[in-house]
Amino acid sequence: MLIRRQLAATLLLGFCLAGLVVLPASAVEKGGMPDLSQEEQTCLPTSTANLIIWFGHHGYPKLILSGDTEDERELHTVHALMSATNASYQIGTRTDAITYGIKKYIHDAGYSCDVEYRGLDWSKASFQDIVQDDDEAKYKAEMKTPAPFTQDWLQENDNPNKGFILLLAYCKFDPASNTFTDAINAGHAVTLVNAEPNMILIHDPAHYDDEPGRKILTPVPLTGGVFELPGYSAPVAGLLLLSGSLLETPPDAGVMLTGAVCITMHPASEGSKILGSPPGSPNGTVGGGTGNNSAPPSAPPAPAATPSSTSSSWATWLFDLLFKK
Repeated sequence: MLIRRQLAATLLLGFCLAGLVVLPASAVEKGGMPDLSQEEQTCLPTSTANLIIWFGHHGYPKLILSGDTEDERELHTVHALMSATNASYQIGTRTDAITYGIKKYIHDAGYSCDVEYRGLDWSKASFQDIVQDDDEAKYKAEMKTPAPFTQDWLQENDNPNKGFILLLAYCKFDPASNTFTDAINAGHAVTLVNAEPNMILIHDPAHYDDEPGRKILTPVPLTGGVFELPGYSAPVAGLLLLSGSLLETPPDAGVMLTGAVCITMHPASEGSKILGSPPGSPNGTVGGGTGNNSAPPSAPPAPAATPSSTSSSWATWLFDLLFKK
């Protein structure tokens, strides 16, 4: 391994001397993104807290709740996001509550924003209501048909006022019928840190507090096929299959990016003006489900080490990986 790393470092040095012509064009990484670990089935509010806290340190301080220590402030923020999205430790988060709850949290903090979901229209599926929620009528009243997901949308993550939570599904593929089906009755959520055409950098909350959740994924755009849902077949063209770093995938299953939630923060001077309903909300649950729930391991939420640079690129990340370890 040492020889291989030295060889890789030598090759990288050669690339640097050649002007980095073989490296992909770098996007702007959200340096310093928190890397919180989820507690039980709280991947959605924890992933959202990573981004909310990042916004809090970049012009929107009231998004971060008070506490005596940084750990307390982060934990209180996660708990408040759980309340806003009606997340459950045992079940997870209703996906039709995600955009509504995130927008409510930001509005209650005194800021204006847009929260948009693009991806599979989970509202067309016939899921059993496994989470009792008195606000269900509000979600349904504001739901609209989501726009299709496209990979180039993630490039808007370069904007410091925008950020993404990626929604994943564990699925099995039948090549005979060109269909995907759920491998488990649960989804997962991760925080986007940086998006390149051929690489996606995320912070995955499904890790213990002494381990990093920072992972590199390779996206493969789908050009056809359908996702078989209860009572509904959803086309998957434009969605992404993800490989690379381990995502606690069940045996004989893969990981599909079924959609994403984009938060766009408006200038703080706009205050808490409400700007209309979220453009789309999915259905089902993220982070939990019924039946055999093979959810990723969990641990009490605590921050792991995060990059210190606010303008890191993939070249910088690779340099750190090869030369500083």
